[in-house]
Amino acid sequence: MNNNPIVGGIFCDLQKAFDCVNHKILLDKLEFYGVEGKFKTLIESYLTGRYQRVELGNITSNWEVIKCGVPQGSILGPVFFLIYINDLPKIINKDNNMVLFANDTSIIITDSNKLDFNINVNQTFQDINTWFMVSLLTLNFNKTQYLEFRTKNYYNVNTQIKCDQKFITNATEIKFLGLIIDGTLSWKQHVEQVVNKMCTACYALRNIKHIVPLDTLRVIYFAHIHSIISYDIIFWGSSSYADKVFILQKKIIRIITNTRPRDSCREVFKNMEIMTLYSQYIYSLILYTVNNKHLFNTNNEIHKYKIRYKNNLHFPIANLSKFNKGAYISGVKLFSHHSQYIKALTNEQKCFKSTLTL
Repeated sequence: MNNNPIVGGIFCDLQKAFDCVNHKILLDKLEFYGVEGKFKTLIESYLTGRYQRVELGNITSNWEVIKCGVPQGSILGPVFFLIYINDLPKIINKDNNMVLFANDTSIIITDSNKLDFNINVNQTFQDINTWFMVSLLTLNFNKTQYLEFRTKNYYNVNTQIKCDQKFITNATEIKFLGLIIDGTLSWKQHVEQVVNKMCTACYALRNIKHIVPLDTLRVIYFAHIHSIISYDIIFWGSSSYADKVFILQKKIIRIITNTRPRDSCREVFKNMEIMTLYSQYIYSLILYTVNNKHLFNTNNEIHKYKIRYKNNLHFPIANLSKFNKGAYISGVKLFSHHSQYIKALTNEQKCFKSTLTL
């Protein structure tokens, strides 16, 4: 019998989410959260009093008042939408976790029993779908997906999520905030995407390296290669598939500096002041740990024994190797291995970063 908990994620997609935000509901919620008086009046004047009509050739419709939608392309648009759906997490089971990022809504559901899990996941989906309808938002069933997380040797639950006689898709991988996530968290598909993007940039660099100086090539590298490599590297940087990215990174560096294929790139990386893939992974992971101290406990918080490393981050014990290789525990390991001098600089962000790169 497998005692591992069953973990699944529902990744929701809303139809024209920003365009469907009802002004009256939004203004009522703003007032509930304490936005009153002149500030509320200012927001109301920003949202309301707009008209639109449709023109098709010589045919023109009448002007109608716009009662829904927040202006897109502005800073306030996503803020208003998040306020609009801020109470959504309160309707789900407290043991489930919901992640809200603009119009991306995701729910992580965990249970140790197969039958209870199926009931939980279907009830949760029913609840959030009802909330969306009451809030005048529409769930896109064709793009909403369910992904089950599992170990490689773990059986598949084959969960079916149904609502209003409609089933949502059981996916083997999904794209979430630029990351391609598969059920076993192997990151194989995401690494392939990174490699494909780097290959395109590599081809462009090879064609222009003869007509632009080295400094310009370095700027292009950081704009088009470094940005691809560093994005969310804390999640996929420890994957065995990451070697493909490192091999391609070295190839690109050799193209930029006209280094021969069999020559070592160690000094080239150093002279160009460019981090290797694995150096960038370590650097990003430590910064993530420092910037999210509230997610970690110190040894002193776990027990009151006077030990030498009482101020170090507490190292949690876990049997699952996938968790041990993840960002949380890897961050604890890397941060704990640094000297007390570097740890003391964590409150001075600029100085900490510069010292870390030395």
